[in-house]
Parts: sequence; C-alpha cells; structure tokens
Amino acid sequence: MKKIALIGSLSLALAYGFTTIQQADNCDKKAITTSLKKALDPFKYDSQKFTKVNFTKKTQQLEVEVPVFIGEKYRLVFNTSGLPKPIAISIYTKDKESKKREAIYTNKNVKNGEMEIVFDAPRVRKMFIDYDVPLDSTATPSNRISGCVAFMVGYK
Repeated sequence: MKKIALIGSLSLALAYGFTTIQQADNCDKKAITTSLKKALDPFKYDSQKFTKVNFTKKTQQLEVEVPVFIGEKYRLVFNTSGLPKPIAISIYTKDKESKKREAIYTNKNVKNGEMEIVFDAPRVRKMFIDYDVPLDSTATPSNRISGCVAFMVGYK
C-alpha cells in the first residue's frame, strides 16, 4: 500500500513539474497558427514548424530544411511572438556545411518589435532556415529562458 501511494505521489509530482516546464516557454500554438494562416493568404497552406529555442550561455545556430517543388511560388511566414528575446533569421539555398550557399533573406532589416515576418521566396530547390540565437549571460541550469519560433509555408 505504501509503495502504491509513493508511486502515485511521485507520478503526480513529475506530471506537475513537466507541465510547469511546458508552460514556461510562452508558446501559444493555437494563436500563433491562426496568425500565420491569416498572413499566408492568398497562398495555400503546405506545412508549418515550431522550433523550441533555449537561450544558453553560448550562441547557437539552429537550422531547419524546407523542401520545395520546382516551379511553385512559395511564401514563408514567421512568428516570433513566443520568444522572450529577438533572434536573427536567415534563409539560404544550401545547408550551413556547404561552401556555395547563398543568402536569400535575412530579418536584420525588420523593425524592432515586429513579431510577424512575411517572405515570398524566389524559385529554388531547397531552403534552409537558420536561427541565430544570442547568448544569455544570466542563464543557469535552473534559470534558463526559452521560447518558440514558428513558420508556415504556403504555395501558389
């Protein structure tokens, strides 16, 4: 009987702990998805991706590959409202290991505080999205901030 009570209370404590961790990243997926779909219009929905971002004591670069079909026009819409700090977003034609990659977009010219970015892509075979995450000098294992960035792809 004591074992069952101990296992039950331990399970509840773990479930509560993981729920608290999940809520700390400020990522309201339903609201972000609704916002992205509005900005995607008149393009047809193809896919979307949420990427969790953990700010640590060192800079990071996260890369996401976006396969596309030749001959289609594509629109990418980003939403960074789930992030506590701004990050740099760049789009390339090849992955970060390639020496011949070309930058086709960067958000460095976007106004501060703008949470939604719309990019109509040129005709390419693949796109690679790089998120450049700045360091957080106050980060500790017990006090780490995180969030999410999302993008949606549409075609015409």
